[in-house]
Amino acid sequence: MDSPHASARTRPRLSSSGDWNGRTLSLADAAARGGAVTLAGQLARFLVQLLATALLARLIAPAEFGLYTMVFAVIGIATVLGDFGLSMAAIQSQTITSAQRSNLFWTNAAIGCLLTGAVFLSAPLIAAFYGDDRLIGIAQLLSVTFLLNSLTAQFRAEVSVRLRFKALAGVDVLAVIAGLATALTLAVHDFGYWALIAQQIAIAAVTLLGLIAASGWLPGLPRRGADMRALYSYGANTLGVQLFSYLTSNVDSILIGRFWGPSPLGLYDRAYQLFRLPLQQIAAPMTKVALPVLSRLQADDRYEAYVQRAQLVLGYAFGGAFFLLASVSDPAVDILLGEGWEPAKPIFTVLALGGVFQGMGFVYYWVFLSRALTGIQLRWTLIGRSAMVVAMCVGVIWGPLGVAIGAAVGQAVNWTLQSLFPMRHSGLRRLPLLRIAVRPILLYTPLVALSLFMSYGLFTDMEPVLEALILSATIVAYLALAALVPPIRHDYAQLWDVARRFRR
Repeated sequence: MDSPHASARTRPRLSSSGDWNGRTLSLADAAARGGAVTLAGQLARFLVQLLATALLARLIAPAEFGLYTMVFAVIGIATVLGDFGLSMAAIQSQTITSAQRSNLFWTNAAIGCLLTGAVFLSAPLIAAFYGDDRLIGIAQLLSVTFLLNSLTAQFRAEVSVRLRFKALAGVDVLAVIAGLATALTLAVHDFGYWALIAQQIAIAAVTLLGLIAASGWLPGLPRRGADMRALYSYGANTLGVQLFSYLTSNVDSILIGRFWGPSPLGLYDRAYQLFRLPLQQIAAPMTKVALPVLSRLQADDRYEAYVQRAQLVLGYAFGGAFFLLASVSDPAVDILLGEGWEPAKPIFTVLALGGVFQGMGFVYYWVFLSRALTGIQLRWTLIGRSAMVVAMCVGVIWGPLGVAIGAAVGQAVNWTLQSLFPMRHSGLRRLPLLRIAVRPILLYTPLVALSLFMSYGLFTDMEPVLEALILSATIVAYLALAALVPPIRHDYAQLWDVARRFRR
């Protein structure tokens, strides 16, 4: 437990020179090792979630998924509120004291209690909004997860700032396995949407217990003398960005559920969950590595080079993941979801193309967080994502596919605005970052067009597994031939250098 008299952070820190727990590591190597461990853990997590998606889609009807999604689209905001941006504040700060860390924990705990009570009591209002009394029990039971997630926030920050990436990865994988086991046990006994609720509770509970054990830290009692203003200010701005991003990301589900009902929403939700896999498995976890490293380089000459390298990796790997998902959308939906999910294919394709811009925007997110530019980020997030909401509201006229198109257009608009305006205040040169981002787009766009033509023009009656194999071979051949283009070949070489560091 923290000593109340401790005045400075005593956790092991990676210095600019690379001294970490008695070993000499460059920041590049430390970041690469953290990235390798995180990606390995996320690969395992991805496989478990992919298995969960495939199995549960065969055991639970689309309408059941729709009922669950109706509730979570409304109350999931409590997950964002429960953190209040304070875990990011704890990671970014270089001078945080033990008393401040404890105060952050108790602040999160108090917020979690309030949110759990608010969601539980508002359950009848949610049911009345959708006109379905079944949603009352769903909302009330899900409210438990918000307290658990709030208690988890500072333990996750503590593990992150100690650079214990293996522990983070292990806990995350263990949690999704526990969630899958719980959901499958109930789903095979025809519990329907209750299996999905139990899955979320199991994940939250196992994550909390695992991170408590991994952090090696327990909070002290709250203390009045600790100066919390800067931490709360940082957290509030970060919360504003996360909150508005969450709201605008869930407007689609609310619109479809309200105007089209649970079955169309169930189709949209499964396509959306497949689309979100790269976000969950690459970008969000890599924030755990990028933010601590970039925070240590705030005033270092190497900062811009690290950001450019991060943009290169995300553009090709993350943007590429979305482009490739769009390329194989036809057989992927058949293989992963099975029969009865055909209408989800075009929705999935459109969402994946919009995800390209969402993924590349994570580099800007890291810059704003590491340099404490959250106020500027908040203002432009409000502008950019408001445009996306308008596009989705217009798109709902044409159903789930129209909403998906609105979301994709909004993501592109938001990324463009972030590139042109708030990044001016970052102290970084914007043109090199834009050039790095544009090259993967130019590389992958013809590949997507070719793949979709093959799927919907040539392979209309082909078995999904065979179609997926042919498309995969086409993708590999295309990317190999692209190495003949000098700028692409140069980018491949830099990516290979990053991959070599991962293997060290």
